[in-house]
Order: sequence, then C-alpha cells, then structure tokens
Amino acid sequence: MTSDRQQPKTAFVYSDELSQYQLSAEHPLRPIRLQHMHELMKSSGLFELENVSTPPPRMATKAEIETSHDAEYVAIVEAISNGGIAPIMGEFGLGSSDNPVRPGMYDTTALTVGSVLTASELVTSGAADVAFAPGGGVHHHAMYRRASGFGVFNDAVIAMKAMVEAGLRVAYIDIDCHHGDGVQMGHYESDQVLTISIHESGQYLFPGTGHVQEIGSGDGTGYSVNIPLAPYTQDAAWHAALDEVIPPLVSAFKPDVLFTQLGIDTHFQDPLTHLSLTTQGFNLAVQKLSVMAAEIGKWVAVGGGGYDLSAVVRSWTMALATMANFDLPTEVPKSFTSLEGLTTFDDIPPEPTEARYLNEINSFNTKSLEEVRALIFPKFGI
Repeated sequence: MTSDRQQPKTAFVYSDELSQYQLSAEHPLRPIRLQHMHELMKSSGLFELENVSTPPPRMATKAEIETSHDAEYVAIVEAISNGGIAPIMGEFGLGSSDNPVRPGMYDTTALTVGSVLTASELVTSGAADVAFAPGGGVHHHAMYRRASGFGVFNDAVIAMKAMVEAGLRVAYIDIDCHHGDGVQMGHYESDQVLTISIHESGQYLFPGTGHVQEIGSGDGTGYSVNIPLAPYTQDAAWHAALDEVIPPLVSAFKPDVLFTQLGIDTHFQDPLTHLSLTTQGFNLAVQKLSVMAAEIGKWVAVGGGGYDLSAVVRSWTMALATMANFDLPTEVPKSFTSLEGLTTFDDIPPEPTEARYLNEINSFNTKSLEEVRALIFPKFGI
C-alpha cells in the first residue's frame, strides 16, 4: 500500500558479500546485520515494488580510493589483506580493537566503497531518484591516512569527491550518534560540500569532536556544521534541533545532491551510545530528509552505526520503505524468521526523562543551537 505521492525511482544497492565477514569475535560491528535487514525487506515486499530496483554493487578501484586516501596507507591495507606483515600498521590506526586487521579486509572495504559509488552514479545519471547503499556510512570516521572508529576507506568522502569533480554541490547530513569527523575533515576546506552532523556531544562520546566551533577553514569556512546534543536526548528534542538547523541551511546552500548517513546507533537500546531515539523517531527523520530530497531531485543514502540488531533491521527497512513511498504494516511479517523477537516496526518508547535531568538536557541542547545560529546562519543569510 502506498500514498498518492509520486513514486520515486528507488535503487537498493546491496549484495550478501557485504555481510559475510567478521571484524573480530568480540567486535560490536556485526556485518551480518545487513543480511538480517535484507531478509526483512524481502519479507515486507519491498523488492516486489515496481519502483524499487536492486542493482549489485561494484568494486571500487584503487585509483578511486586514492582520490581520498594516502597511497601508502592504501598499500598497507592491501598488503595486510593479502596476508602480509606490516610492522608499522599501528601508525595507520590498524591493528587496534576498534580496527582489527583480517584477511580480505581490502576487498570487503573496496566493495563497500563501490556500493556507494554505484548508488551515487545511479542518482547522478538520473537512473534513480534515490539510491540506498546500507553497507556504506560506517566508515565515516576514516581519515586520509588513518583507520578510525571501525572505518578504513571513507566511502562518503570518496563518492562526494567524485560528485564535486563532476560539478555538483552536495549537502551531506549525518544523523549517526557519533560525529562524522572523517567526512568533515575530507571536505573541511571546500565550499562545494555542506557537511552537517547531528550527534551526541563529543564531550561524552567517541570521537570527541563535532563541537559547534568546528566550522571549516579557508573556502570551507562556514560549510561544516555540527549540532552536538546531550546524552539521553529523546525523539521530540532531537527533532526540534534537526528542524531548527538543517532544513534552512540546506535550502540556503541549494545543493544539487542530498547525501545522507543514516546511522541508527541513536537508538535507546544501542549498547555503545546514549541518545534515546525510537525507530519511529528515526524514520520521521528519514521522512523529513525525503521531503528535502524531493525538492533537490537527487538523494544518495548510506547506512552507518547501529549495534542493536533489532533496531538496525527494523529502522533501515523502514527507511527503504520511506524512500520508495511504501506504507509498511504495523507488525513485522510472520514470514520473517532471520532474527527472533521482532514483532512491530515501531518501538514502545522509553520512559520520559526525569524532570531534573530534562532541564539539564534542554539547557545543553539550547546552547548548541544558539551557537550554531550565531556562527553559521549569518554565512547563509539566515
């Protein structure tokens, strides 16, 4: 069942190869989450829709990866991936508990990058109005010469650099609980990419960055926007921050493409973070992004963080349905058996925050929004 709104040409870029590896036995990022998600999308009938296509991802070339990463770093990743020994790998952020090394890591990461490039190529060519590559986005911490925060090759930076070189202006919106520091740094001096990250404050969460004062440099001054929020911010307050900052800035920037990172580690049950969004709060954000995307005409979406499997599987299924303008049922289909315990797409919300803490949360968030208005809005005549 769908609404009367026009049905956008929606591409879902995925293959099971993106889910069939393990970073380490104890690692919180479990790529198998993508396979569970794919099964729920299938059970929900999303791949039977006439406006949804399922193109396979391609492998990114080394030349494409090196547009945004140091050649020596890329060579080290490839050598380790092929079984080589790299005594200096620690200098590149490799071999830590966050970024363990493993056989095949180059190929799986290059395929992830290639999935995002496939999505961006479909959108920029007009073959799709929106393309969702859920394997991407989790590398948003990866730096030019260093792995960081589970990220090795920064798929978003690579894809957006290609779009900029093709003459397109890109608005990047990152709703992951963690600040998208690698993407910010990848375009910190550019006025062709507007990067906006709404996240739990770096005072409380990795990577410790994403403060309002990080506004870009050189030509990019004013084009890096950060909205740090207090831990335990719930749906209503999170959306109030989004509504106040993101739509007016995107409208003023006038991008050719919307690029969104849809991390769902903002969920109240996520084991690594402290924001308190529900799946319906997350999907409301995707709905608001879809309105912006419809005005712009081109939308590339990637996945991101998300370490509670139930939240990931339901939320990204809801996101694809929103992109395709399809109304999901209230209940998870009984034919879905890939993951136990899923009954409804929406959550029962967590208990409201106690008043004594709510005042502190609201004060923190209000200060962030006031600083964004003071530092960024004048740049765009708002």
